[in-house]
Amino acid sequence: MSYRILSLNGAVGYSFPEESLEEAMKTRLDIIADDGGTMDGGPYYLGEGVTGFKRPSLKRDLSLMIRATLRQGCPLVIGTCIMSGDTPHMQLAVDLVKEIFEEQGVENVKVAVIESHIDPALIIDRLDEMAPLGHMPPLTREAVEKSRIVAAMGIAPFITALNEGAQVVLAGRACDVSIFAADPVRRGLDPGLAFQAGHVLECGALACDPGSASDCLIAEFTDDGAVIFTPPNKARKATSYSVAAHSLYEENHPALQSYPEGVLVMEDTKYFDVPPRSAGIRNAGFVSGPLSVKIEGSMCIGSRVASFLSLKGTAALDEDPFLSRHLIYGVNAVERNRILPGEEELGILLTVKGKDEETVAALASTLKGYLLHFGYPGRLTTAGNIAFPLSPIELIRKEDDGHFTGLVIGGTREPLFISEKDALFASVLELGRQQYPELMKACEVAFLTSDREHPMMFLDTIGETREEAEKLHGEALARVKNYIDPGRTSYLAVHGGNAYIWSIYHIWNNGDAIKEHLFPIRLFNARGREWEFLKEVRPVYEETGDRNYAGSLDEKELDVIHEVDHTGKMPTGEIPLVDMVKVLRSKDAGVNTITYDIFFKDERSYRQALASNVFTKRSVAKILNIPEAHIIGTYRADPCHAIKISRFREMISGTPGSPDGFGAQQHMRIERITIPVYDG
Repeated sequence: MSYRILSLNGAVGYSFPEESLEEAMKTRLDIIADDGGTMDGGPYYLGEGVTGFKRPSLKRDLSLMIRATLRQGCPLVIGTCIMSGDTPHMQLAVDLVKEIFEEQGVENVKVAVIESHIDPALIIDRLDEMAPLGHMPPLTREAVEKSRIVAAMGIAPFITALNEGAQVVLAGRACDVSIFAADPVRRGLDPGLAFQAGHVLECGALACDPGSASDCLIAEFTDDGAVIFTPPNKARKATSYSVAAHSLYEENHPALQSYPEGVLVMEDTKYFDVPPRSAGIRNAGFVSGPLSVKIEGSMCIGSRVASFLSLKGTAALDEDPFLSRHLIYGVNAVERNRILPGEEELGILLTVKGKDEETVAALASTLKGYLLHFGYPGRLTTAGNIAFPLSPIELIRKEDDGHFTGLVIGGTREPLFISEKDALFASVLELGRQQYPELMKACEVAFLTSDREHPMMFLDTIGETREEAEKLHGEALARVKNYIDPGRTSYLAVHGGNAYIWSIYHIWNNGDAIKEHLFPIRLFNARGREWEFLKEVRPVYEETGDRNYAGSLDEKELDVIHEVDHTGKMPTGEIPLVDMVKVLRSKDAGVNTITYDIFFKDERSYRQALASNVFTKRSVAKILNIPEAHIIGTYRADPCHAIKISRFREMISGTPGSPDGFGAQQHMRIERITIPVYDG
């Protein structure tokens, strides 16, 4: 008998069409699950204890989820509630669910609440047990004491909560995949398939064509050892390449992915199409390993003041080094290298104006999400359309007349997006009118664009106090005032609240301490707003996966691309890389690494690329203009005809001055590659 999971979207608050949910409800669902948050928005949301998703969109999504799970009689599991999964985010989730339970007349439903907060005192004397993930500053007692900290749970807390009979599970920070993998593992299904299916599901229909994190996806485990993915929205389809593409998403290696319980191995995964709108996987494996958890911490570094300045032109960039050190949209803001002749960079300032601050903030957040993930014909960069420099992504300014203006700045160098920008902006607005008509009626929305001829400067200042930030920012504005174009819109000295950095991004391998101290599970019997506390339990950990795996788990060796000896041969031609690929994207794989995924149209193109020697570590370092030591690896993915490149970021995501918090628009140097072709 088959088993089905419904993933609703990429995060609670991203929204999803009610029509998609209704279509999904026509079949039997064994569980409904949602990755309730994300760290992609940067360190601000964890550090400040707030969510980037606003109350109207959160309540709308949660209301539909709860109604659906009660109709199906199946569990609802939400992890990383809501945004970052710390105590304030968890409290918001609980408060919203209580409100919805009362409105829907919900009674006698068992709810599990799983905390992921870490008191700094727990780890302050265990710093030697913490191993950095990638390049991180030395971990100090001071940094730990000043940080808000969470741990990312694996499958065990979810399994324990479901075994205790919880129908609704609200969990703190969690590995995205674990939210979806836990129940199938609990029911005895293959853990390799469960973990890879979870990875495909964690962003909803982003694993489809066209992709969107604001839509639903169903995974069905079949009796013959496969998982079949089908979007309920008939305007989308899952294909072997879209599923394969998402299987590699946000990971450093194409075949190895590490989780608290072990390693997902996709070296032998087979991808296949199931016409007309589905696709599937087989043969994924999971290797049991020692228990570990990822620890994430955010630390305040001061107060922020920012300005969005329309400039007269670009001539002054070569005359005044002060200008070139900042993000100038149209010139150097998407990637920190300046655009070359024949290239374009589009800056976008989304403005949302209205009388109510919460309404403005909610609509700015929603439209930003649509803009980032909107799928359009011919899109290669399926990880995201826009580079956002800020954390928080939206700033809210109070005007002299009492109105509020929400400001979201970002940009792209993707030629197709730039050429289709007007149609894409119109589509984003139409989507807003369809899903949030009241918000759209209450606000005025505009997209202000900038380019090489009409650039916009993002001037960002951090001071230890608000007063110091204002003083320093005033001095910076005085330096650039002669370059500001009075005929175009600018926004000066917008207060951005506290500024944060990622201070902790480490692995904790002390399994005994993890079992003893982390992820307490509190169980309640819910009657509307009244929740009767039943008991608190500890997660039960059981070994998962293959204990005697004979294959390689060495990411420095497995699937590495090596140089091909072409001695005595010359290329017979060359092909632009963009003519050879289906998907070409960049994306954060953690807070301090970026990964590039290149999916080829066919095996011939893939083999030509492998033989070209363009994708060795040495060659890629030259293309990206970074030291070879900063390349983690370049890898082949034969089952899906893909090449993956992983590298360390120049600046940790969310650090002031970093141009692209999501890492979704760092691909243009790769996109410009021309591939030499060798016979044979």
